[in-house]
Amino acid sequence: MKQDKADKIIQKAERKAAKAAKQVEIAGKKAEAAKQKQAVKAEKKAARVAKSADKKAAKHSKRAEQATKKAQIAAQKAQEKKAKAAAKTAAKAVEGEEGGGDGKKKKKGKKKLLLILIPVLAAAIGVGAFFFLKGGGEQEEAPPEPIPIPREYVLDEIPITALPVIGDEVLVYQEEVPPEPAPEPEDSEEEKTEASGEEGEEEKEEEPAPEPTEEEAGFTKILYRYEGLKNPVSLISAYAALMSAEDAGFSIVDETLLRIDPPEEYGERGSVQLARNVPEGENGTGGGVHSLLLSWEGTGCSVLLDKPEGRVHDPKPETSASTAPRRGLSDLRTVHPSKLGLPGESMEAYELIPQEGSVRIAGSVCTRVNIYGEGSQFAGSYFLSADGKLYRLDEAANAVVELDWE
Repeated sequence: MKQDKADKIIQKAERKAAKAAKQVEIAGKKAEAAKQKQAVKAEKKAARVAKSADKKAAKHSKRAEQATKKAQIAAQKAQEKKAKAAAKTAAKAVEGEEGGGDGKKKKKGKKKLLLILIPVLAAAIGVGAFFFLKGGGEQEEAPPEPIPIPREYVLDEIPITALPVIGDEVLVYQEEVPPEPAPEPEDSEEEKTEASGEEGEEEKEEEPAPEPTEEEAGFTKILYRYEGLKNPVSLISAYAALMSAEDAGFSIVDETLLRIDPPEEYGERGSVQLARNVPEGENGTGGGVHSLLLSWEGTGCSVLLDKPEGRVHDPKPETSASTAPRRGLSDLRTVHPSKLGLPGESMEAYELIPQEGSVRIAGSVCTRVNIYGEGSQFAGSYFLSADGKLYRLDEAANAVVELDWE
């Protein structure tokens, strides 16, 4: 009996050991599969990065090639111009020496002129050929590398909530966009006349142009490019709504920084600009405007950080029709509380506090008024429009409802 019991214990232990070994084997297979999956995922991401880098490198290579050709052509023209000027000076010198001689001396002078022109022109052609054959010798700029997905942008050391993006398949690039150089002033008619009359004189040395100051140079914009997005249209529309909320302080504006209504619908491609006024600090620093230009197309989008000149402003109040009564805060104090959906018999029990700024409702500029009851308890938000209409904010539905004054 004891032997049978011992055999059963041994068999049970063997079964447990076999089961444990099988579980270890299954766990090892799962770990190997997960490792292979991660390797494939990393390989795909590396391929996307390499493809994007190749595309950027080809683009930069083409630009560099065009710039090199332009420089070569400009250098060749400059050399030819100098050669012509030298030849002209040499010709005048020969004519001055041979001016009093007979016809034979003139012919001799022409031969001298030809002998002088030949090496000068040969030198000009040689310089031009050198520049053409030298092209492409400089090392091309390396394509930009992706950066970690930013959680916030920074302008004037002020953080701004960044585009809410997640996912390993999304690539983000950061670039600096230098300001455009100021256009060069055109030569006046007097300068053109003087230049045309000085063909025989030696060329004067050009005075070095004054270096632009930091203010003249302008602000260097910061561009964030996002690639590999699944739905950039929804992302942009949600971000614009988030940043144009009262807490964020941004407004949707046009190119003149005029506050406008948000687009009724976001298309497959387009752009929208957000901007806000920045108050000056106690030490006089800061101020100005912070701007976010959002652009999207295909599976990518971009955010351009800028500091444009001017101030974010509201449109001018529309002139109300002569038949429309002008309503204001004093009229709001005289209405019966029931018209505003409030309890009580008189508005004297409530405190009306106008808010800064304005919003547009149904195309009209409106002023927001918050109403508080006893104990400074918030009772509701209302809007007075320039054309005499009254609206109440329905927070539950996140919408405004027009009310009747009478």
